Amino acid sequence: MFVLTSSQMREIDRKASQEIGIPEVVLMENAGFCVFEEIRKDFETLDDKNIAVFCGKGNNGGDGFVVARYLAQVCQNVKVFLFDENVTLTSKVFLDILKRLEVDVSILSEELLLSLKTQRFDIIVDAIFGIGLSKDIDGLYKKAIEYINGSGAYVYSVDIPSGICSDSASVRGCAVKANKTVTFVYPKIGNILYPGSYYCGKVIVKDIGIPEKIIKDIKVKILTAEDLDISKFYRFPDSHKGDYGKVGIVAGSKYYPGAAVLCSNAAVQSGCGLCYLITPQEALYFQNLRKPEIVVLPLEGKEGVISFDGFVKFDEYLAKFDVLGFGCGLTKNEEVEKILIHILENFQIPIVIDADGLNTLSSSQKAKKLLANYKSQKVLTPHYMEAARILGVDVKDVAKNPIDAATKIASEFRAICVLKGSRTIITDGDEVFINVLGNPGMAKGGSGDVLTGIILSMIAQGYSAFEAAKLSVYLHSLSADILLEKKAMQTILPSDIIEGLDSAIRRLIEG
Repeated sequence: MFVLTSSQMREIDRKASQEIGIPEVVLMENAGFCVFEEIRKDFETLDDKNIAVFCGKGNNGGDGFVVARYLAQVCQNVKVFLFDENVTLTSKVFLDILKRLEVDVSILSEELLLSLKTQRFDIIVDAIFGIGLSKDIDGLYKKAIEYINGSGAYVYSVDIPSGICSDSASVRGCAVKANKTVTFVYPKIGNILYPGSYYCGKVIVKDIGIPEKIIKDIKVKILTAEDLDISKFYRFPDSHKGDYGKVGIVAGSKYYPGAAVLCSNAAVQSGCGLCYLITPQEALYFQNLRKPEIVVLPLEGKEGVISFDGFVKFDEYLAKFDVLGFGCGLTKNEEVEKILIHILENFQIPIVIDADGLNTLSSSQKAKKLLANYKSQKVLTPHYMEAARILGVDVKDVAKNPIDAATKIASEFRAICVLKGSRTIITDGDEVFINVLGNPGMAKGGSGDVLTGIILSMIAQGYSAFEAAKLSVYLHSLSADILLEKKAMQTILPSDIIEGLDSAIRRLIEG
């Protein structure tokens, strides 16, 4: 399913009206009726309900006028609160109809808003701003939103909760907390990413009669099973371990031995033929949790972390790997930087860089330049803080517009970027996929190491970096969601997600 920006939605509306000839009033009528339909579906009867519809002066308010008209046909207690009578021309058509039908329409003021605190509304429709919001909310608008949120009513937002930026999902000062949001054509970015998604409640997508043929060049999609290639999951009876690739992983230290274990365990559990773990000798004390199928190449470390002199002794192995993972639990130091530069200068092998590999990359201009010019496939898997370091911005800037941050990283390094978060974003710098699976049980140290291992395994099995990233993110989250069917969020561990990959792969194959 596509995800739209506000400018894309406006362009779709324009084409529908000007190129196809669908009058704007028809689209507004359809939108309002869709919201009414959803309300009617949720309540057995509406005739005994007290309903308020808050309408702004833009087209979102016009949608609200249509909702109010339909509600007034089945309910006697419908009140419309208007912030400004100078509404758009299209909206005025429906406002005038309401007045002729003698629906209760009032211009909102602070005094009127104060008096509403003595009334109780069962249902409130938020049709104040929609996708056109461009500044922080204050004044009467802010007080109205605070009233809506404290009303105890069941709240429906039209297209997007008022106060949520449609393009970044950020809260512009304050925002309506809806129980349900009815959006049109396709979801908006603010409906999908957090915190906007939280304010939306349940999101319902409705068709308002816009032809598919005019919806073109949309680059952002919600990641679904239909977007995944599982053709390589089939295994021929006469295949052998060499057919499923050799994964090399450079990870671990005496401080973070578990990162290496989780990453390599995930790689073998998700199907690669062979997995080699290059790790400092000082990290081996933790290896009793490692799956025995993993080939360990212990190297001479330096104060418990990987050393350059020890690493270069394994160059002959690197030439044989189908993909290399670098960074999990290495710590950040000069030795790690030297090794990363050595790899980028001397090998052309698909590489997945995570954790301390990314932290090293962010502070090394030489490594950045080498990676940008690295010819083989590459995947970067930062979380928000690591992305901020790479881009040289504040983490708040990444949180405000994670899609922009991910596409910048992908474009700068000509790589696949997997920006990890509550809504993980996968992009090649052009196409963008947003993962909506997963749950807060994944919010534990080590989850990223598991994801890196799965990505490595998928590349080793023959998937392109982009396909491997999409498939791995989906399986990683699906495994956690399946675990949630039997476990509490608090008890889900990254190691559980590895064991749950069997169920996730089976479910994906079976559809």
